Amino acid sequence: MADQVLDNNHVWERWDWLWHGAAYGLLLLNSLLAVVNEARYGSLAHLLLLSALLAVWYAPFVPLPESFWTARLAWTAAYWLLGWALWAGLILLQPASLLLAGLFYPLLFIRLPVRRAIVGGVLLTVATMTLFTLGHYPDVHWPTILLIAILLMASSTLVGLFINALIQQSQERQRLVEALQTAQASLAEVEQERGILLERQRLAREIHDTLAQDFTSVIMHLTAAQLQLPHDLASAQQAVTQAETTARDGLHEARRLVWALQPSQLTEVSLAESIERWAQQWSEEQGITAVFTLTGDPYSLRPAWETTLFRAAQEALRNVEKHAQASQVNLTLSYMPGQVVLDAADDGRGFTPNDAAPVDPTVGGFGLRGMQERVERLGGTLTIESEPGQGTAVAIALPVIEET
Repeated sequence: MADQVLDNNHVWERWDWLWHGAAYGLLLLNSLLAVVNEARYGSLAHLLLLSALLAVWYAPFVPLPESFWTARLAWTAAYWLLGWALWAGLILLQPASLLLAGLFYPLLFIRLPVRRAIVGGVLLTVATMTLFTLGHYPDVHWPTILLIAILLMASSTLVGLFINALIQQSQERQRLVEALQTAQASLAEVEQERGILLERQRLAREIHDTLAQDFTSVIMHLTAAQLQLPHDLASAQQAVTQAETTARDGLHEARRLVWALQPSQLTEVSLAESIERWAQQWSEEQGITAVFTLTGDPYSLRPAWETTLFRAAQEALRNVEKHAQASQVNLTLSYMPGQVVLDAADDGRGFTPNDAAPVDPTVGGFGLRGMQERVERLGGTLTIESEPGQGTAVAIALPVIEET
């Protein structure tokens, strides 16, 4: 699966620029209205001065997050009173300044806890409507003003609750994302530990099937030579020669195991290059022609996928070496949409696969069964096609999601 980098900011924080842009847009609009209506209301210089001061007052809300304001509620309340005083001056100079409510109300519910924001919204509405009425319409019918104030308070409260619901939903989503990331990290750690354990088990089987048996054989040959000395020098020499041959085979197996353990191959070069290098070295050591072919456009895979395919290529060549008696083997790595396939086909003696089991336990020993287990853990399939005298073809197909 692909790994993606998640944005740690909450949804409303990523849209702060919209609120800030609207706030300064309202200030600019209010100033333009003041210029147009200068003959009607006068005091243009005072209105522009208060507008500039309000713009400066608003500026700290742009860089400072919600946590800054909620952690300093007393200081925040005093700062809000200063801003309201500037707004009150603008309302007294020009009734149209009432539209600056769009500057204050969003900030209340984005920068303060919901209960305090609702209380602040109610007080802001009452104070602003009272000031507006006394400043410009002192003879207005008070029940009408009261009704308007109630409607404004109700609407501001509903909008505030809606904004708060969005904030809580975003916070809950963020908590779920963090919990999922933690669970994925734990799962990855468990999978890594499981992979290490399985690799140890594989190595134990490899060592038991190769080095341990070779060492046992060497000991037996040397013991036989010791028993035959000094009476039968020819038989003793033959036993020593056999021990030497077995020791050389064991050394070859040890080198093969060391090469297979080198994890740097998949970190220094691509999967295709790693398989090709391994095939070239194997071909030089065994005297068997190994041809590697890459098809499709390579894309990034998770380490588990790359390791499985690399080990499968190693095991396929190892089986050719031990059982196939082949003169050539063809390795093909194919990148296709949604899956990657590794094919290994040799021209060796072949065998008759056991229809009751996908993997013949008499061919390939533990290695081929281990390969099948690796592939199945990743949701893939391992297919073997072979006939006596017609060679063997092994295909490993893994469903994948590209890394990003």
